[in-house]
Amino acid sequence: MIRTVHIARYVLPEAGMLLRNAAVHISHPGRITRVEPGQRPPSKLETRVIDWGSAIILPGLVNAHTHLELTHIRRQAYSGSFTGWLSMLMRTRQSWSQDEFLASAAAGAKLSLASGVTLTGDVSASGTGARALKQEKLRKVIFEEVTSFLPEKAVQALAGLEARLAQSEPDDFMTCSASPHAPYSVSPDLYRAVADLVRRRGTRLATHVAETAAEVEFLKRGTGEFRDFLCALGALPEDWNAPAMPPIPYLDSLGVLDRPALLIHGNYLDEDSMARILRRNCSVVCCPRSHAYFGFEPHPVRRLLDMGINVALGTDSLASGDSLSILDEMRFLFQMRKDLKCDEILRMATLNGAVALDFGGLLGRLRRGYWADMTVLQLPENFADRNVVAQILEGAGECLAAVVQGEVVWKSLGLRP
Repeated sequence: MIRTVHIARYVLPEAGMLLRNAAVHISHPGRITRVEPGQRPPSKLETRVIDWGSAIILPGLVNAHTHLELTHIRRQAYSGSFTGWLSMLMRTRQSWSQDEFLASAAAGAKLSLASGVTLTGDVSASGTGARALKQEKLRKVIFEEVTSFLPEKAVQALAGLEARLAQSEPDDFMTCSASPHAPYSVSPDLYRAVADLVRRRGTRLATHVAETAAEVEFLKRGTGEFRDFLCALGALPEDWNAPAMPPIPYLDSLGVLDRPALLIHGNYLDEDSMARILRRNCSVVCCPRSHAYFGFEPHPVRRLLDMGINVALGTDSLASGDSLSILDEMRFLFQMRKDLKCDEILRMATLNGAVALDFGGLLGRLRRGYWADMTVLQLPENFADRNVVAQILEGAGECLAAVVQGEVVWKSLGLRP
């Protein structure tokens, strides 16, 4: 049995644990057997050694929320209207062919790997996500997105979702689940039906929630830009009444949070909502640069972490962000949120993301028995032997390679380990 040993100047098995001149030992079929300081010669001839030199090996970075099929939609200047931005996105999507979605998603997967992302939670509304990413060595959870605010279309929307899930074939690198889009675009009956479907499949639901103040207003009072938006689309039922509660209690009342769910954004949360998230063991995905693009109020990430809620990082899409790099998100968050510690940011990008996507105990750490998903960063010549994580968050180090299940699936040009 061939074994592989990755050695580097530093190995960071998890936040708060740094090893110098260390090695990660991997056995077939891509499980970590041990992580240890010191770079002793391998004791068995069949062991392959990969020496990354002046680099740091991290747990694979996790992008817990993105829309890879929107990679070819580049960010435009924001007008200040969220529903106006949604309208632009809808028009663009409606003009695309299936081949364009396929190419866009595949390009997004390649950009993700090139930035060191090894696991992603990808939301696909076009139905092409699983097909586009099937051959990519990126580990992924594909969330098939479903929308319909009209109750009479819930059965049809659910049938379409089930057909898309039936066509996808999960494998060692791909899991498939569902994502009811948001409380302003999915009817109560459809939310319940999708939650039941996900429960029966044994997977985890993802949904955009509490993203804007306008969403909160719409659910509490039935007024504002989302009412105007839905009326213009002919998508607001004539007899609809606002549930008169914030987004999280609303989803909780529908039974959507009965099992751990992935709550995307969570920008506008009151104390009761956060308490419900904690009680229901749900995860929140914060997308820092997308958050800044829309000019939202400061994210409650500090409060969420203090309460013990699992908070992961996502990039959203290139329609609202500059890149698909979680390393860029980490650095932006480090710059903008001085109330967050370096290890907290690192954990959000690794272990917390793995837990959010239901890979707890398998990914997010470099530990015996875990899958060998790793990110390798090249360190600059002037890299100091102190405050290693802080230096990386300040900008030192670029992606050298991405390793998924023990296999180097991306490496920088010219590198021959």
